Amino acid sequence: MAVRALTRAQFDACFKAPMRLLDDATHLPEIDHYIDEVVAAETSLERVGNIHSIYRDASGRVDQVLIETERNERYLVLLIDVSRSALFGHFLLDLSEEYGIDR
Repeated sequence: MAVRALTRAQFDACFKAPMRLLDDATHLPEIDHYIDEVVAAETSLERVGNIHSIYRDASGRVDQVLIETERNERYLVLLIDVSRSALFGHFLLDLSEEYGIDR
């Protein structure tokens, strides 16, 4: 599987507000191999942890899977095409930078 880092514009185009929190990860495609490849490819990413949360956009077409990283408030976000149950890219989201939160 090819690793596909999304630009900010591509990431922003992948959801429609309001996002809905999902409580079940059983519908997700296999993501472990993709995560391993991202960690190997992304020099700014030292390690990842567990799934923090999963959000579905208002149109029901995209799931965002937030994976914990080595830094608080920074997530590896995997974008899943719901209709195809296929992973199509990732984005590193730093909420501290997004919202000016002190670390």
